[in-house]
Amino acid sequence: MIPVELTADVVASLRRNRDRGERQPRCHDGVIRSAIAGAVRRLVDNTLNGGVRPWDLPELQRRATGLGVVSGARAVSVDDHVLVAELQPGGARILLRGVDDGWRLVRFVDGDDVRVRPETTRRVALDGWGPDAVLAALGIVKPDWVELQHANQYLGQGETEYRDGYQWVDGHGRSIIAEQIKNEIFDGATPSSSYVRGVIIDGDRGVLLTGRGDSALIIEG
Repeated sequence: MIPVELTADVVASLRRNRDRGERQPRCHDGVIRSAIAGAVRRLVDNTLNGGVRPWDLPELQRRATGLGVVSGARAVSVDDHVLVAELQPGGARILLRGVDDGWRLVRFVDGDDVRVRPETTRRVALDGWGPDAVLAALGIVKPDWVELQHANQYLGQGETEYRDGYQWVDGHGRSIIAEQIKNEIFDGATPSSSYVRGVIIDGDRGVLLTGRGDSALIIEG
């Protein structure tokens, strides 16, 4: 794990919050160091998929290809909602959004703009199950030419992942995914688990749906 330093401004900001009794769990120095180190590791190793919003992923991957060697990082500013870190020795800056007790990588910082776009969440009922239920919940009509795709991947330790879904780019340039993911462990004892997922990527904005049972959570950002 790369070393992460906290600048004097960040240390002072954390101390002020602590003295006022307002410091959130994610604003402890250990959590901040771990979040920055993890974000840098995923950028360098190109393992971002599970840790960022789908609509943030393409630009993060593009910018990461030009980073070069990253030997360290330092937190340069923090408040309750936004954490900015500078990568060394190149000086590129990344922005992380506060989420619950941790931080999620959002984008690279250009200039002095450290704003984050608001995200909204809502829970919806699922009418049925599978990719078609995802599309219905998102209010999307699938073109007739889009066919159901099947894929499976062995994950190790006797576990296999199965995916059934639709994926296409619509007439407005939006990338759309609706799928059901099922995981099975063939040990004769562990029950299978499944969930549904929907993604709409519209430039640097998007929608993410995840659901189990008869309901799903929709996040728009």
